[in-house]
Formats: sequence, structure tokens, C-alpha cells
Amino acid sequence: MIRSIPAAILATLITAATGHAEGRVSYTADAGDAGQMKMTERWTGSALRTDIEGMDAYMLMRNGTIYSIISMAGQITVMDLGKFKDMSGAGAAQAPSHDQTGVVFPEKIREMRRLGESREIAGIEGEVHEIEWVDNSGQVQTDTAVLTDNSRLLEHQSQKMSLIESASGEAPNTLLVELDKRGLAALSFGDRFLVTAVGDDPGPAGDFELPAEPVDFGGVMNMSNQ
Repeated sequence: MIRSIPAAILATLITAATGHAEGRVSYTADAGDAGQMKMTERWTGSALRTDIEGMDAYMLMRNGTIYSIISMAGQITVMDLGKFKDMSGAGAAQAPSHDQTGVVFPEKIREMRRLGESREIAGIEGEVHEIEWVDNSGQVQTDTAVLTDNSRLLEHQSQKMSLIESASGEAPNTLLVELDKRGLAALSFGDRFLVTAVGDDPGPAGDFELPAEPVDFGGVMNMSNQ
């Protein structure tokens, strides 16, 4: 269970600073086998926190390190995901496979067309686009997306890309890279992603501090080998 929670979050996430030092974005996203997840991401400076509705767990990026914080039976466990992957061995050291979690994501963007319409989502105006893309199984798909140059959403996108790179050691998916190049961010993408709220309040400063010391995986391994 502990491993499945970070896997679902990372898979969901893989679906230029702009002047805002902090903010929050809530959205729903397709998490493959885990279904639709309702998530809120808050950031202040370079710290980013990801909460999933209905889960006693969240992820926190601080100084380029990704932590998973899980509460079970009133006990809080903090894991440095980088060290967790190292401990898991070569086969498990990679970030969770998207195929394993059932997430469909873009491998290639074939075309992005403006449809000449605008739409408001979460109080933000965006332009409607049709995006033709090739998914990770080689299938060509077409989705309607609402894209915006809203500065807070651009900063959120930049933070999310940093999270993906820090967690997996790989570049974000092609769609995020393409949107970033164009100075755009998604308000919606088909039925796979929808922004539900955008704000400027990241919440209490303590929400970006570790609630406990990370698990000493070296000590755990030594105990298991005795």
C-alpha cells in the first residue's frame, strides 16, 4: 500500500517562473487504474505540496527532494522517495511505469489547432484547441483542450515539471513540454484533466515542513538482515 500511493500520484502528475511566489491549483485528473483523482497542489517558493482528496497521504517537494508523507493508524511516516528507490533495488529503482498504473499519456504531439472559441474554466478565460497526439501505446488520439497563458497556471505547470524531473529523473511528458514552449497551460484536456479552482493562498507555512524525520532505510535494512 505504501508503494502504491506514490505510484498513483506520480502517474497522475505526468499528465518560466512568472512572478507568483506562491499559489494553489485544484484539479481532477485521470489516474488510470486508480480512477479519477481530485487533487490540490500548493506551492511557495520552490516547495510544492500535492494532496489527494480522500487519502491520508501527500507528497512534498523541498529543495529538489521528493518526500511521501503517509498517515496510518495515527502514525506519520515520511519517506525520501529517492532513497526508497535506491533501497528497492535495480528493478524497482525506476519511477513507476505508466503502463503498470493504466495511465494513457502523450508520447508525441502531432498537431495543435485553435478552434476560434474561448471558454471560462475556474474563473479563467482560455482558448479552445484541438490536439492530435500519439499515446504511449502508439494509438493516435484527438482531444479538445482549453489552454491559457494565465501566469499562475504557468507557474504551477513549471513547478509540476520540476516535480516530475526530480521524482523520475526523466523529462515530463511531451504535452507539458510543448505547452511550456508555447507559453500555455491547460485548464482542461479532454476528460482526462480539469482545473476546478485557482488561488493565491498556499496555506500555512508549516504545511511545507516535514512533520517527522524521514525513515532511515539503511537502519531498516540492517535490522532485516540480522
